[in-house]
Amino acid sequence: MDVVPPPSEHDAPPRAPTQGARPPGELDHRAVTIVTIVACVAIIAVIGGAMAVAGRGGDAASTTAAPSATAVAAPQTMDAHPAAFVVVLTWAPGDGLPVSYYAVTRDGRPITTLSSSKTTWIDRAVTPETRYVYAVAAVGADGTRALTRVVATTPTAPLSTARFAGTFNVHLHATSHFGFSDFHGENQTAGWRSTPTCPRGPCDTKLTDLHRKVFTLTLTRSGAGYRGTVSVGVHATDAGSVRDRWVVTKVQGTMTQSESAQLGCIASGVTYSVHGSLVR
Repeated sequence: MDVVPPPSEHDAPPRAPTQGARPPGELDHRAVTIVTIVACVAIIAVIGGAMAVAGRGGDAASTTAAPSATAVAAPQTMDAHPAAFVVVLTWAPGDGLPVSYYAVTRDGRPITTLSSSKTTWIDRAVTPETRYVYAVAAVGADGTRALTRVVATTPTAPLSTARFAGTFNVHLHATSHFGFSDFHGENQTAGWRSTPTCPRGPCDTKLTDLHRKVFTLTLTRSGAGYRGTVSVGVHATDAGSVRDRWVVTKVQGTMTQSESAQLGCIASGVTYSVHGSLVR
């Protein structure tokens, strides 16, 4: 009778895996899922906390009142409106402590002070074709200042508004003559002084020759022209701002000198063209 040997370990049939067991090296998917969920919840909690903090910070900033002013503020929207003989300054009060008064300067020199209610000032002491730098300072009760500057350039003005005053270098050129046997005065130079008969502005003027004291006459003004009782007539051809005055700087015209016949001499005369420039 043959004896059947017991089956070896290698010949044993495979056993069905026990429920819940996993092969070696294989991850537990349920555990991974749980860890993932926990991590997501933690991240969401952190993000939510940060957003809450940020939200509280934004609310605090939006409800914080603007800091109160601690000093006077410079004038705002300041502007200059220049004309030939006047400049108008305008401005608006700044946001700051109350202003005690405004101080106005022109080209760095004090001109006037104004009450705190003023926001306009007119400068009537200007001349045409001139650049001015104005500053208006708001002055507080403690003396502190805040200023704003503006530049204004005045336009030109008609020649008839210029004052004919000062000393002129004059060139005389003979354009015609008669009664002279030998004439040598084709070109001459002279020094004329014009002294207006009024304290300011254009008006009649007294004309004298610096080298010929007997040459003195009054010129009557008509617009930009001047004519004397002797045959002298000139008119302004240019003007400018000189030492804060609007004055004539160039003239031209004619001058006629004549002598009647006497003691056997025939009548004679000469007419000159006149060109003069102000000595500055």
